[in-house]
Amino acid sequence: MFLCRQLVHVGRVFNNSLSRFFSTSNLDCRPLALRVRVDFLIRLSDLDTAARHARLAAFSNTRVYDDATDQFNISCTCNAIIGAMCEAKRYIDALDLFHYFFRESNIKPERGYFNHIIKYHLDQGRVDEALNIYDSSLANSASKSLIAKGLVDAGRLDEAINLLKPSGFFFSLSSDVSKCLIPGLLGRGDVEKANEELAELKGITTVYDAGYNDVANVSSAFMEYWFEQGNEEEAMKCYNNLKLVKDANATTVNTLLDLLLRYGKKTEAWSLFDQVLDSDEMFNLDQDTLNIMVNECFNMGRFDQAIQTFNKVKASKLNCAHVRCYRNIITRFYECGMLLEAERFFEEFCLDKLAHPDVSIYTTMIDAYLKAGRTVDALRMSNRMVDAFLGQVAWLACV
Repeated sequence: MFLCRQLVHVGRVFNNSLSRFFSTSNLDCRPLALRVRVDFLIRLSDLDTAARHARLAAFSNTRVYDDATDQFNISCTCNAIIGAMCEAKRYIDALDLFHYFFRESNIKPERGYFNHIIKYHLDQGRVDEALNIYDSSLANSASKSLIAKGLVDAGRLDEAINLLKPSGFFFSLSSDVSKCLIPGLLGRGDVEKANEELAELKGITTVYDAGYNDVANVSSAFMEYWFEQGNEEEAMKCYNNLKLVKDANATTVNTLLDLLLRYGKKTEAWSLFDQVLDSDEMFNLDQDTLNIMVNECFNMGRFDQAIQTFNKVKASKLNCAHVRCYRNIITRFYECGMLLEAERFFEEFCLDKLAHPDVSIYTTMIDAYLKAGRTVDALRMSNRMVDAFLGQVAWLACV
């Protein structure tokens, strides 16, 4: 009990230090400084303090900032805290901030500024509310994809086509939007029309140089359709016709890996992963790619292979093996009850000069120790967290 009280005390000291360093009364509101502080507070999972600072963006917005970079930083600050609130399922706070920034304070938004709120409404099945927020003049590819998927999932395919295909061609839009619309055609059995649209895309890529990834992105919708129909032969024919090339980006690779693993084509998935890893391209593999394969190893109980896969990627493509990958492995060890392995991997993480543990990783370790009844270790980890972050807090308070 005494150690638990100590642990709570450490947490209070940390929070009090944050409050003192991040008092909004004595910090400047310059766009970059504000964005850095808000991003840091989000990383600390202190969303209430982050929200208080983010609201200062409205004050920044009243000043004259002709530099487009300043306007961009203001908008990024707003989007970051709204996204963090949505991720934490604090939707009322997210909606409140959305209206405060973009309705009451008239902050100039970047394209796609409403995506988090649109996704929230769609997740709740409120398609019409999402459409009321949607603004085609400020939409980006992700906005259109969200609306397309929401309408298709609601059985409103024709409405999606009318809204998103004003020129008469799916593929004047991004392939992400097309990928959402084509399943609607396939779902109502119009395979011929869906194939026509894919052929049209292939023709447009020749003219507009949309390239391999657009075709692959849409082809994956056909793969999933045939897998769902139980026609593996046709699904793999779609895959084999893609003939992976060096121009494949990480999004394409991740989509294909996810499909192959989900439908039991594990040999093909590992072959694809090895092919990408052995290539000289730097942008056809990212942290999500690594996490997909590491999770597959854990799902199969192959823990050593998970670490080997991580180390292999880290050795060849350093930009792909950072915080989210470390966090994923530590969390998976914890979920499997392998606390010793989680500890070892955490210590390895702390030695990595290119990445640093965030609060969520520290709290994962603290929770694991508490669950195992190791309160002393939980307190020790809490103290390490304080030591690791207070120096950064003091520096940021001066930014």
